Amino acid sequence: MYVTLDGYNDFPTYPGSDHPFPDEPELVAEEIWTRRWGSIDTLLFDPKTFEQWADFWPLEKRTSGEHPWLRQMAEFAEKAQKVVFCGTPVKTTWANTRFVGGETGSAIARLRSEGGRDMAVVGPALGLELMRLGLIDDYYFAVFPVILGKGHQFFGSLENQQTLRLVEAKSFKYGELFLHYQTAR
Repeated sequence: MYVTLDGYNDFPTYPGSDHPFPDEPELVAEEIWTRRWGSIDTLLFDPKTFEQWADFWPLEKRTSGEHPWLRQMAEFAEKAQKVVFCGTPVKTTWANTRFVGGETGSAIARLRSEGGRDMAVVGPALGLELMRLGLIDDYYFAVFPVILGKGHQFFGSLENQQTLRLVEAKSFKYGELFLHYQTAR
């Protein structure tokens, strides 16, 4: 997840947020995504986030002047199974998309029983629900050096504290942080 220092899920403007240029590596996104492409085969969405991704990430929407990482991410997203948690399917032409309804915990259990590689949660609403249910094993954050003060808060109220164990931390040129935590069990 991408998050500001005060917990908002957003992509704020700050000195360095206009980088990288096409000839520079996309270091923050590489930590969050590229290193994990080989272990992830399923992306989990809430309906709102799926609509945003389906509008932006399909391969045919990429252009030649963009940063090369955007095409690479689009290729990854195109191949991945996309599972949208909603009661009513929406019309989409994006390949490998399916819709699941019912209770979220049961739906995750069914997905896990199908086998495959890791699942990545894409979207704060679904992420918060999976947090509440204790169904997240690893947390990957790109933290931006901004206190935003408004927007969509990533973390909502939880019934119980969740303690995490830091696995990895990296800082980047413009003050961004990459944090990988695992659920302490």
